[in-house]
Amino acid sequence: MPEKILSGEFELGGKSSSQNTVNPSENKDKTIIQTSQSKTISPKKHAKSTSHFFSSFGYYPKNIRFQNQEKEEEIILLIRRRFIVNLPWIAISLLLAIIGPFIVFLSIASLPINPITPVQNFSIIAFYYLLILGFVIMKFTLWYFHVGLVTNKRIKDIDIHGVLFKDVAEARIDQIQDVSFTQIGFIPSLFNYGDIFVQTAGANPNIEFDRAPEPTRIAQIINDLLKQ
Repeated sequence: MPEKILSGEFELGGKSSSQNTVNPSENKDKTIIQTSQSKTISPKKHAKSTSHFFSSFGYYPKNIRFQNQEKEEEIILLIRRRFIVNLPWIAISLLLAIIGPFIVFLSIASLPINPITPVQNFSIIAFYYLLILGFVIMKFTLWYFHVGLVTNKRIKDIDIHGVLFKDVAEARIDQIQDVSFTQIGFIPSLFNYGDIFVQTAGANPNIEFDRAPEPTRIAQIINDLLKQ
């Protein structure tokens, strides 16, 4: 009779075939155990979000890099202040752009000077709107470049307090001791933003993300990163 073809899993070596043959039920159990272990050890892969120009929160943002970023360093969180905090200066800018010229012309008309020419009128209006544009650019720049970054290796806080003043604080992941947040008041609760505090060890400065969106989720993501 022809020999039966061997099936199943076996190892090549000097052992006998009886030792090398694997019971299918045991193999299945081992496969289940290995699968469950791999799920526990391997970090969960999250879907990356696409960050746009006005993003205040980015989870695994794409096409984002920063200065001194290491080769295998991946950005997990991109944090800015909630965009809603910009509404006061946006409203002031729009109000000044609408009623400002009337106030300027009424002020000039009340002065004891000769009537101004159309060219002078245009120059005054142009200079006035340039001042408003400079105010808008300055306020937007202070918001846009006031950034917090959380990577798989460190946390970085970039604070812009003025056009010529920048404060940068960072800490490695293994130096972080505690993460907490506060959300006080009706407006922060309504629009879901608050202040996040990252306590570090040693002489490293503590890191704060003020008026950050979704503080509960950000604190949870950082805590999960610390556990890994």
